[in-house]
Amino acid sequence: MALDHSNHQGKFGESFVRTVAAASGLLVSQPDPDFDGVDFSFKYPGARKTAYLPQIDVQVKSWRVPTGAGDTWNYSMESKHFNQLAGTFDIPRFLFLVVVPADVRAYTRADDECLRLYRACYWASFKDVQPAWEIPGDKEVKAPVPKRNLLTVDSLLALMVRPVTSLEAS
Repeated sequence: MALDHSNHQGKFGESFVRTVAAASGLLVSQPDPDFDGVDFSFKYPGARKTAYLPQIDVQVKSWRVPTGAGDTWNYSMESKHFNQLAGTFDIPRFLFLVVVPADVRAYTRADDECLRLYRACYWASFKDVQPAWEIPGDKEVKAPVPKRNLLTVDSLLALMVRPVTSLEAS
């Protein structure tokens, strides 16, 4: 039995993010169970001569019908998921939004030279945003995700080693 479209899309989104993390040389862990909205924790391996081991936590969402005006995606997410990202945490938290093709058969293309993953992942920080506690958990919140915040090896490593303000570009 095949995965339904939403589960297939979600698994691809997580695999997309894991691929960028692997290319970045980061350690990846996945909480079990996913209790507090953290899908992955990324750690920078080895001694960095810092007082802490650089680490971030991420929530991964995938999206097949992206909308947004100008330079920002306007992702609708349940307020309970937004609240798990908004505000300050001991370990910085980010939304990683993977925009995928509508047709699951278009997720990848392979040839003798490479495996291409379609389309792209963007990140957002809501560190300086107040959680939407007054909104019931099953209601939606528009989460702005800057299109300039493309997730790449370089941008992911930059998120690991410096503080990020909300909606800041890398």
